[in-house]
Amino acid sequence: MRSENKILAVVGPTGSGKTNLGVRLAKVFDGVILSADSRQVYKGLDVGTNKEGEPGRWQNQPARIIEGVPQLLVDIVEPETPFTLNDWLEQAEDAVKLIWSHEKLPIIVGGTGLYVTALLEGYEPGAGRFSKRRRSNSFDSLILQPDVDRETLYQKSDERFERIFDGLLDETRTTLSQGVSHEWLEKLGLDYRFASFYLRQKMNRQIAIEEFQKSSRHYIRRQLTWWRHHGDIQFVKNEVEAEILVKKWLSYKNRRPKSPGPSPRLLR
Repeated sequence: MRSENKILAVVGPTGSGKTNLGVRLAKVFDGVILSADSRQVYKGLDVGTNKEGEPGRWQNQPARIIEGVPQLLVDIVEPETPFTLNDWLEQAEDAVKLIWSHEKLPIIVGGTGLYVTALLEGYEPGAGRFSKRRRSNSFDSLILQPDVDRETLYQKSDERFERIFDGLLDETRTTLSQGVSHEWLEKLGLDYRFASFYLRQKMNRQIAIEEFQKSSRHYIRRQLTWWRHHGDIQFVKNEVEAEILVKKWLSYKNRRPKSPGPSPRLLR
């Protein structure tokens, strides 16, 4: 099955198993993963952003290699470097074209819903998230979301932070020793914010963990809310369901006759 001019997305909240599902689908359907995570773009911030795999390269691009599957748009900028939706969108468009050129399926995986929506709905780079201007896309997309109940997500998030806390503190200390400011880390996101608060003695260990857990639950709710209002989501309970949906989607689209004229581009 050809994957030209098709984009698969695996979305959902933190802890829902997006990456594992994306890797499985990449193996089955010859895909390459694109991270849609506003924090994984930063080098060195591995523990708090849940990076998986090992650093490597694919087609001369920096990548994380997860079970042999390349994941792009990770580790691409230094901490404290400004990186916007527009920056991600431009790099994602280039990466999708590169993946298509190697006859592989782009699989967008990540919890930053705005990034995924911007790519799939044709946001114009530089126009801003509230712009009504959209470009018509020349690709077909399918959006999958692991069907995990909210209480399970909360529990996994609570347990994860307690488990990684000491490693997160070590990583935060290392980042600070390289000249990155507490202020930037605290603006970056939940994990590093509360690690920084602890290191600055604004909170003791127990309070830092408890406050993270409260904030993480709010974040999970926001992620779930985003996907209730953006895109035609297909919920899947397991990998088998996901494979069946993707196979049908690819097969159906491939029965459509190709239109004459030059090959379509990512965005017109």
